[in-house]
Amino acid sequence: MSKDSFYHVGTFRSAFTGMLHFLCLALLLLIASCNKETSAPENTLQAYIDEHPEWQPHDELVACAAGGQQGFLDDANAPLSMFFYPKLYSTNFRYYETRDGEANPDDLAKFVEMEANFEPLFNGFMARFPLPEPGSDRWACVSYVSQDTLWYCKPVRYKMQSKPTIFSTDRMEITLENDITPLITWEDQDPENIIYFQILVDERGDAISATYTEEKAFKFYDTSNVVFNVTRPGPVLPLLPNKDYSVILMGISGDNWVNLIAQGSFITGG
Repeated sequence: MSKDSFYHVGTFRSAFTGMLHFLCLALLLLIASCNKETSAPENTLQAYIDEHPEWQPHDELVACAAGGQQGFLDDANAPLSMFFYPKLYSTNFRYYETRDGEANPDDLAKFVEMEANFEPLFNGFMARFPLPEPGSDRWACVSYVSQDTLWYCKPVRYKMQSKPTIFSTDRMEITLENDITPLITWEDQDPENIIYFQILVDERGDAISATYTEEKAFKFYDTSNVVFNVTRPGPVLPLLPNKDYSVILMGISGDNWVNLIAQGSFITGG
């Protein structure tokens, strides 16, 4: 083979190698671009989940929201409350919301983390994020970490603009069947409310029981009509005689908005 032939073969090999390197680089750039396009936007709930594969995500955190009511947790600077139950020893409490009510509530990439203060209720049994009035109805969500699990709630629909929460002290009736057994009933004609939450609180502000019923009645501590029970684990002791207790009720719609808050109190017999 002539010297010129060797030269042409070498030139071809060099060109082929350069083209191969170029194609590999282009492919890597394409893959990187695709990954960037498909990754969740920063500061969203989906991005938070993606960034922490060491945590198992679960959407079983219980939460609801209320706002606009007068007489119960009403605050001109924070008229909206996102309520939830923090597990013991949980950390990393975060709050998210969509930009408007048209966002897909099933898309966690639409929930953007917002700055919010964490506030315990009933001596830590519940908690809330007190929030300013939103400019429009929208969806929201909360999350926290407990052990190796990232808990987040199902989407909560804010309807403070279209249907503010009603607070009442005269819709609840509490009858003592005996000295320490209250029967709690209430009136509600709102067809949107599909479930009712009742929390019974003692003089110290501790939650004695916390239950959900579909019926408009609950007798302490009869769980025969309870569809969901969030009372702390362990035995529920009888109420003490000659003590003050209060009951807070929430009527909740299918999108986790609280349409009704009712409150009542009673004194056990001696």
